[in-house]
Amino acid sequence: MGRTSVVAGVTVCGCLSSATDTEYRWKYEVGGNIDAVSQNTVFVRERSETESPDDGGFFSLSNSSPSANGQVVALDAETGDPQWTYGETGEMAGYTELTVTDDVYFSYCGDDNCHRLFALERDGDTRWENETGGSWNRPVVADGVVYSANDTGTVWAFDADTGDERWTRRVRGPDGGGGSSGSIIAVADAVYVAIDAGVVALERGDGSTRWRYDIDTERPILDTEVADGVAYIVTTDRVVAAADGDRLWHRQFEAVDIGIETTITGLATDRLFVFAETEGAAFRLFAFDTATGERDRVSEPLEHPSQEHDPQATLRDGTVYLGSNQLHALDAVTGNERWEVTIDAGPIQSVTTISAETAEDDAVFVHADGSRLVGFTSDGERTWTGAVDGRIRNYLVDESVFVSTDEAVYSLRR
Repeated sequence: MGRTSVVAGVTVCGCLSSATDTEYRWKYEVGGNIDAVSQNTVFVRERSETESPDDGGFFSLSNSSPSANGQVVALDAETGDPQWTYGETGEMAGYTELTVTDDVYFSYCGDDNCHRLFALERDGDTRWENETGGSWNRPVVADGVVYSANDTGTVWAFDADTGDERWTRRVRGPDGGGGSSGSIIAVADAVYVAIDAGVVALERGDGSTRWRYDIDTERPILDTEVADGVAYIVTTDRVVAAADGDRLWHRQFEAVDIGIETTITGLATDRLFVFAETEGAAFRLFAFDTATGERDRVSEPLEHPSQEHDPQATLRDGTVYLGSNQLHALDAVTGNERWEVTIDAGPIQSVTTISAETAEDDAVFVHADGSRLVGFTSDGERTWTGAVDGRIRNYLVDESVFVSTDEAVYSLRR
């Protein structure tokens, strides 16, 4: 498997989308998923139109949304010209999300498990590949080491340059037997791995266990995050903070029935924000004091007007943004609403915060009406609107706005 010839076309112009009045810089004629924009290059996993015999629809790679089971392609961010393409999959196989640093790392997965871990150089040449180390989750690269964990609880560390295995560990269940599904939450002072029962912290040097915490509930774990050596774990009935193998605090959700779409929004102002699916189709934003676990903020129930989508929440610079039929901005300290706006394109399908390094003026982008994007400042001023032909799969904001659909990848002017 290696680099392949380029077959897709690129339209380059100050063109207007046929369905909108949005001007785009270029259009690459194959759709898929944009995984990264780095050093003037857009990295895409193409989407092939292979149909699955099981459900009659497009193959969807588990934990790698949106589905992308074609080749990997690197596009020039200025022109859209393909710089190189790599591999080709299809049917019940595909590549997981790309991790892009000085090189490009990803796994190859089939219909039942992940078989290989790849490292490509920036020009698309293969640096190395391993038959082990594949994972549904994208690899994590830190300080010259590639970390990967699979759903049997096996964790690997590889030299990023050579692919040589530095260590491998099997994370066992709390009774010492069997395997636990694993995913890497963070690599900081240790390698933090989420498992079915809780969290394990492994030494970066040799993979030995620094500490582990097994949560004392049979309820499923919905989300986990690590900050400053503390692991925050959310289940359907409680929130737990643990460090050094000990529980710091835990708080029940009381009588509220928490659904599986519950996620951790982030940490700010010494609070942990959890966006929880509650009764019916409503969501609430909970805030927990990171030192004591005291629950000091709870938003009003928020529902999405469409049954196909859930309300959205994200956090940046002390502001929590909530999206449903409107975009709301809440002060993370007080919980008070700073502003709200209605998107004339319709209900909001996703909310994405933009780093100040990437875009000084824009703080948050929303995706609405399937094909439209709108950008806002932190004060709620609308700064940008764009749209493409077809339903947006995902997008990344850089000097341009790069958007993918099932049929194409676009560069839109900002």
